[in-house]
Amino acid sequence: MNLKNLYITAGVLAVLAIITSYLNSSNNAPLLDERVGSTVVDESLLRNAAKAIVSDGNQTLTLIADSANNRWTLEEKYNLPVSYDRISQLAQSVTDAKLQRLVSENPDRIAELGFDTGSAIRFIDADGNNILSIELGKETDNQRQFLRYQGEEKAFLANTTFNIDSTADSWLEKALVSFEADDVVGIEAKLQYGDEITVTRENADADWQSEAVPDGKILNQSSVEQIATRLAELRFSATAETDDDAVSAARDNSHSFSLTLKDGRSYSYTIGRQPEVSIEKQVEKTDDNGETTTEIESEVVLPEGPVYFFIAAADSKDPINGYMKSSAFEAGSYQYTSLSTSMDTLLFDAPEPIEETPSPLVIAPEEISQ
Repeated sequence: MNLKNLYITAGVLAVLAIITSYLNSSNNAPLLDERVGSTVVDESLLRNAAKAIVSDGNQTLTLIADSANNRWTLEEKYNLPVSYDRISQLAQSVTDAKLQRLVSENPDRIAELGFDTGSAIRFIDADGNNILSIELGKETDNQRQFLRYQGEEKAFLANTTFNIDSTADSWLEKALVSFEADDVVGIEAKLQYGDEITVTRENADADWQSEAVPDGKILNQSSVEQIATRLAELRFSATAETDDDAVSAARDNSHSFSLTLKDGRSYSYTIGRQPEVSIEKQVEKTDDNGETTTEIESEVVLPEGPVYFFIAAADSKDPINGYMKSSAFEAGSYQYTSLSTSMDTLLFDAPEPIEETPSPLVIAPEEISQ
């Protein structure tokens, strides 16, 4: 091979090497999308949201913006109010999250990233247009999550995870009525076992008073105050259907309290539970010596039920009246057991009057000398 041909061959090989290098570098280069590095959605766009939909598997929840009452409601739970913290957390989760990188545009690769779980988040404006609609895939070991925008064949990796909880009750505002214990100026109590009493006070700094206190008794101020405190702090933990047997049993075995607030509002509370039902039966027992004796044992035939509460507002326009028609509300047992069950816990024995001892007669020395 002469020198000219050698140069030509070397030149061709060099060109081929450059082309091969370029192709290899192109295959390994990261996929590009101008949205990488930006947030999943601009915060300002969510201010126009009229509806949010979260899905997790087979459960879908629809959150509706009720601008007239400055709140959100949950469509699947009779439009009960949604916790402000929960809707804020949802909005913040998508406005804080950033697209870390574009993972794939290959449908086969995207199918491996877990988008078949059905987890998704949507925000919709008043005209029904999507502000944001994303599907969520697998979470990575380093607390990242795959996502894709609806209608796109692109999968991204976000720099965080989205905690989707589709349990309806977890989204609800647990306090149905808002007031402080210090706002209560009147209580009419009808306790479960028949005792009744009405107490009032001028303000939070004054003692509770009652005309129904028997002679020799005084009001237990802390026990009365605990009624106001418990009802002011009353929160529900779960909802139930209004015709549930446990709900009916709670209503039939309950305390009733009517509260008057210093701003003129008035609420009636009923709180109760199905009591435990047991029977006594004879049981034969044989000891180690083979002797048989008969003993009486108690057997529970109906366990104690959950606690439910019911509220009615004197104002017919108060939304609490509508809530009570649509659902029943379960409370923690302590919110029931900490209430007084009889007058014995609301009254003290009055202290014995202190007898005044007459002062001894003291005669001045000059009076004696006279």
